[in-house]
Amino acid sequence: MSGRIPDEVIEDIRQKSDIVEVVSRYISLEKRGRNYVALCPFHQEKTPSFNINPEKQIFHCFGCGVGGEVFKFLMLMEGLSFPEAVRLQGAKVGVVIPEQLSPRDLARRSKQQRALQIYALARDFYRALLSRDVGAKAVEYLAGRNLSETVRETFQLGYAPEGWDNLTKFLTAKGISVDELVKLGLAQSKAPGRCYDRFRNRIIFPIWDPQGRVVGFGGRTMGDDLPKYLNSPEGEYFNKGQLLYGLHLARRGIREQGYAVLMEGYVDVVSTYQHGVTNAVASLGTAFTREQGKLLMNYTHQVVIAYDSDSAGVKAAVRAAEILQELGGQVRIATIPEGKDPDEFIQKYGQPGWADVIKNAVSLIQFKLLQAVKQYGLREKKKILLEVLPNLAAVASPLELEEAIQQTATVLQVNWETVLAEVKKFKRNSRKTTPVWDKTVKNSHNIPSNANPAPKDARSNAETGLLRLALEHQDIVNRIEAELGREFFQNPDYQVIFSAILELGAQVSAARLFDKLKEPQQKVLSELLVQEIPGENLDQIFNDLVSTIKRASGKARLEELLMQLAVAEKAGNTERVLRLRQEINFNIMKSEGPERGVAT
Repeated sequence: MSGRIPDEVIEDIRQKSDIVEVVSRYISLEKRGRNYVALCPFHQEKTPSFNINPEKQIFHCFGCGVGGEVFKFLMLMEGLSFPEAVRLQGAKVGVVIPEQLSPRDLARRSKQQRALQIYALARDFYRALLSRDVGAKAVEYLAGRNLSETVRETFQLGYAPEGWDNLTKFLTAKGISVDELVKLGLAQSKAPGRCYDRFRNRIIFPIWDPQGRVVGFGGRTMGDDLPKYLNSPEGEYFNKGQLLYGLHLARRGIREQGYAVLMEGYVDVVSTYQHGVTNAVASLGTAFTREQGKLLMNYTHQVVIAYDSDSAGVKAAVRAAEILQELGGQVRIATIPEGKDPDEFIQKYGQPGWADVIKNAVSLIQFKLLQAVKQYGLREKKKILLEVLPNLAAVASPLELEEAIQQTATVLQVNWETVLAEVKKFKRNSRKTTPVWDKTVKNSHNIPSNANPAPKDARSNAETGLLRLALEHQDIVNRIEAELGREFFQNPDYQVIFSAILELGAQVSAARLFDKLKEPQQKVLSELLVQEIPGENLDQIFNDLVSTIKRASGKARLEELLMQLAVAEKAGNTERVLRLRQEINFNIMKSEGPERGVAT
């Protein structure tokens, strides 16, 4: 827990940072004109769409839409909070960040540090026992699972021995109270002031937060005892729905390979890591959560789900895929042959076999088609189609939709026109009523949401141009306000950005805007900032853009008045008809001259 970092210190670090240097620590850059380009580290691509503008000290990817300034880049690459990113970069540029902690913050930080120290002591206790005689049975079990000593050390595996109070005695002897052990989930209460160890006769897997700090444990039996897996209880520092096992080790592999593999359990991650799969994380069970999805999206938007091949695993894989796609992820689902889990499969077939599993992973639609065919058989074409219709209707890209429809038609052995007609029918019905299917499938499949933007009309283009000018020239901001007011943008993101510009006034800068805006508007801002302003005559450009917006506003007002006139005429409201005709005439003459109008 850190106190608030003073604004002037943040700005000092920002001024001393060069985004080109920061980004180049992680990826290779190529200079093109005044900017730099690279393959995006946040999604998989073959053609560079990741742009860095050294003049404005920003980055933007035209492929996945992510963008921001130097601290945002570090937050995404390292999975850090904003203060953590500032502190990391501050250390790089030699800026000392003063501590400004309230008494409450100091108490909270002290409590957290003590909890982390206790977790670390417990981890060291379990690890030490694994290498002693008492842990011989556990070592034999791990060797039987073909887990080497090297991988055991990498994942800091340990052993909780039989007996009721081995860890409790060890920690209380170091001055740690029974109450603390119970609150941290290391022991369970027996009676006031007395407790017993939560983990007994189990292989211990430490569970870390994204920064690599132990915040809980998972214990696995070595026999048929139930439950087979036992996690730390939910608490102040451990919430399995907000953590991904092995993420702190997988971050580099995810960056280097451009995608993450999502598995179910610890053993899958540990075993596959030993065989060279360094980009895998586990969801600590099948109940993948939106919070876990958001955490994973901090590192990559490309995910392959490799859950167990049993029925529970298949259902969980579909749920996880839909959550990730709702969050903007580009997801494929792998089917592990022979009904095996990742651990069993890679033990038998090694890295080459695993590479084939990843290569053969399919989109959500393809996966659901295959599962539906297994469930219903090819004769039940209607039932199979119903399984994938919501997903087909949600595909944003015309090219991808065409491919998905062709795949569906091939599987069902029908004409593609038949499938297309059903998709159109489903869309029409969906507009009338709220769909009963999971709303997570509304996002595009395997294509970022901004990959196929709708064509812009003249007003939309004019709004984009005006906001682009406002971002560069403070005097134009005042002229825009004088001509059009403070709230005229139809694009809600543009309006939020323009309002922030007005609020910052003379202090406006790209960095300060990023600080004020939320994630959706940050993406829009970064895309705007990397665009060039066409032409050199700013006055002419400004006047043309304002005229376009005024004409569009006048046209929209005229259409509204004509609709009101039709209603008034139908109702026989003579007084209102006359008043509306006068206003219509005024609007027409103002926009097109006095020779046109409506007869009164």
